[in-house]
Amino acid sequence: MLVVETRRVQARLAEVQTLADFVETMVRPLNRGASLKLRLMVEELMVNTICHGHSGDSDAWVEVTVRLGDDIVDVTYVDTAPAFDPFEDVEPPDAGAGVDARPVGHLGVYIITQLADRYGYERDGSCNRVMLHVQISPPAAGGPSP
Repeated sequence: MLVVETRRVQARLAEVQTLADFVETMVRPLNRGASLKLRLMVEELMVNTICHGHSGDSDAWVEVTVRLGDDIVDVTYVDTAPAFDPFEDVEPPDAGAGVDARPVGHLGVYIITQLADRYGYERDGSCNRVMLHVQISPPAAGGPSP
């Protein structure tokens, strides 16, 4: 089974929920845990695109494609912000540092690296392309998804 669907929205904070809902709705029937992980990852990427890539709401577009296979979900996130590899300098946060002592930023991207089974970045022409892969197990017959 292969299901592929794409949504495109403007890079606006008001649209973050639209894309996150799209991802969750697509994945949830297969695996609730994977749907929530991917929702969080897409929210983080889009907020970063808007706040850091475009410095605020923009008419530029953001596109998410979800590919559902038998045991994997691939999400491709594409934006037109300036080139930026979010995974280039990801380091684990200092667990011993207090909240006020921690540097701002990169925590959300670090979380993505922990939630995704595989992830990647490439610059494709004038677009940033982030690929997220999450391994899933179909729900047991008659039971709730994990």
